[in-house]
Amino acid sequence: MENVAIEGIADLKVVTELFSEAGCVEGDNCIVVVTNRDFIGGNVNAGNLMTANATVVGAKHGGVVGGLVTGAVMGAINESVNEMVGEFNKTLDDRQKIAFDRSTYAGFLLNVVSTGIGVIPLRNSGQMVPKVKDLITVKENFIFFSNDELETKMLKKLPLHFSSVQLALCFKNTGELKVNTPWELPKKHKLIPYQEENFNKLAARL
Repeated sequence: MENVAIEGIADLKVVTELFSEAGCVEGDNCIVVVTNRDFIGGNVNAGNLMTANATVVGAKHGGVVGGLVTGAVMGAINESVNEMVGEFNKTLDDRQKIAFDRSTYAGFLLNVVSTGIGVIPLRNSGQMVPKVKDLITVKENFIFFSNDELETKMLKKLPLHFSSVQLALCFKNTGELKVNTPWELPKKHKLIPYQEENFNKLAARL
């Protein structure tokens, strides 16, 4: 199967087939779409991973000298926090770097199964703001995170967001910096007919 845009992503049979090709299906799949809260498009170095989450952690250590503006922290974190971010990035393997990348992937198609989470990255066509309607699968970059790799897996409330939550994965290998994936999970979406049912299924599991 070829990569698909929103028409295919909206079709549960199509996305189930994509995960089937990757060997990531079971009897009770839980497929949802998330967007990348840290995504700021192609103007960022591909190696420059995750900002807002690391800054929040840095703030707890007294490192922030400025505020956050729409998730970007240009000039808002001092040298000590930059060092912490660098240390965090060094702990990530190639799969985890995809999860925290903020210049390539505007979202992710997930299948939460009993053994872990299958992830198909989603790009857009260059738009700066990640919107579900613009997403396109990158199935060749499929990755899988087993439950054994995850320290925590939870749904977290987002400030001033009532129709979505953060799907926050924290990996075991990242040392003292416990940074969660910047994945925004809509509780339902008009373009994704299966989103609400599977959100409720996921919420009941976590």
